[in-house]
Amino acid sequence: MSSLYLDRKNLALKLDGQTLALYENDNKQGTIPLHLLERIVVQGNIQLEGRVLGALSERNIGLLMLSRRSTEATAMLTANAHGDAKRRLGQYQTSLDETARCTLSRWLVIIKIRGQQRMLQQALQQRPDCRYPLTTALQTLTGIQDSLRAEDKQLSLASLRGYEGNAAAAYFSALTHLFAPALNFTGRNKRPPPDPVNACLSLGYTLLHYDAVRACHKTGLDTMLGFYHDVSFGRESLACDLMEPLRPIMDDWVWQLFRKRELRAEHFSIDQGRCLMNKAGRKCFYAFYESNAAPVRRLLRRYGYALAKRYLAAYTG
Repeated sequence: MSSLYLDRKNLALKLDGQTLALYENDNKQGTIPLHLLERIVVQGNIQLEGRVLGALSERNIGLLMLSRRSTEATAMLTANAHGDAKRRLGQYQTSLDETARCTLSRWLVIIKIRGQQRMLQQALQQRPDCRYPLTTALQTLTGIQDSLRAEDKQLSLASLRGYEGNAAAAYFSALTHLFAPALNFTGRNKRPPPDPVNACLSLGYTLLHYDAVRACHKTGLDTMLGFYHDVSFGRESLACDLMEPLRPIMDDWVWQLFRKRELRAEHFSIDQGRCLMNKAGRKCFYAFYESNAAPVRRLLRRYGYALAKRYLAAYTG
């Protein structure tokens, strides 16, 4: 199974038997067998036949629509939900149990900080010139990790978020030293992303979030009901939870793209304070993401199934 990325103007997608036909300016450019597809990512304005959406839904093929001027999703077609409603009943019960939520959230924060440590340790091997900021951040992260592990009492969600926020501050402070000064990356800033690094992080997190949404659906969980992220109108809080420990992986991918100069300053432009990635940059980014995403998608499904098992036990127990 594979992914299809569409990022060109004047495209139309039509159903042609058991294939998708791709048209450009009303001229047929080729067909893609439906059985080969797992997801389609569309950037910008592309025409879709109504029958295409039905065919994608019937075959459990995901669809993510991205805005051309931002990295945010404008529409999603996700996988069909797992049929065992008991998992969701257990999830609803857990969402009302503060102790259970704190237990799961503590695990999440520990795993995320461990990922941040791993990313900075790997960076230290390649950038010994950044030893001081990287080792300083690593010491801070180790101290936070030790505190989380040493706490015998039940930590509140507010306390856990405090630990996570302090870790993020130390981590991104070190991360800024890894990128060339010309990229103007001074920390995480997403609305709108003001520099190339933040533009890449935002796009990567959007793609990762969509894979987390699909993992929730496949494992029979309610995407809107998280344990670390509170319920918020319109937000897939559980998908946010699942992707949280994987953010350092995306951070590392973005750094590798710039470090190897696969992405460069000429792939970006600034428009009214918003940094935009051009078509050549997106092509590079999508290709890199797709070539590395399989293990991350498996991990998201593993997290989903582990939660589903826990929620089912909460309901039946």
